[in-house]
Amino acid sequence: MKKVLLLAGVAGMIAANANAFDVTPYVGLDATYGMIDRDSGSQVSPKSWSGAAILGARTDHYGIEAGYDHGKREHESAGSTRLSKYTIDLLGFQPLGCSGRWELVGSAGVTFNKIDGHGEYDSDHGYGERLGAGLQYALTEKLAVRAMYHYNWIHQSYINNADEISLGVRYSF
Repeated sequence: MKKVLLLAGVAGMIAANANAFDVTPYVGLDATYGMIDRDSGSQVSPKSWSGAAILGARTDHYGIEAGYDHGKREHESAGSTRLSKYTIDLLGFQPLGCSGRWELVGSAGVTFNKIDGHGEYDSDHGYGERLGAGLQYALTEKLAVRAMYHYNWIHQSYINNADEISLGVRYSF
């Protein structure tokens, strides 16, 4: 009988904590403008546009996002390049004001970068770390818009770092 009561108590504690930990999944789309600090002689364009698909989950104050950022192909006379990357970010949210619609967003994460070269241009890949900050505004309970700035430290042969400004939408389930 004591074992049954003990197991019932543990099960009750787990169930109570599961209710207190409310996770909301979401999807998103971002448009990003990147300014790239590249090595001299690099074939990569110093400025680029890209689009990203995002999959994430969040609680009231914390979240995690994974995304794929597909860059626009930059053409030159000798060939072309495209920058693409996978990202994983840990997020922090801080509500602003009493309405709860505005939030400060902070992020820290890693990137897995790829330069796809054609013609005379080389392909390359590498990883990087990034930090970001931005604002998010909830249009409805399920739809939000977000503006972010990210600074990327990139460990690749052609690129040193990158500044990114993105504007996007998030739809929560």
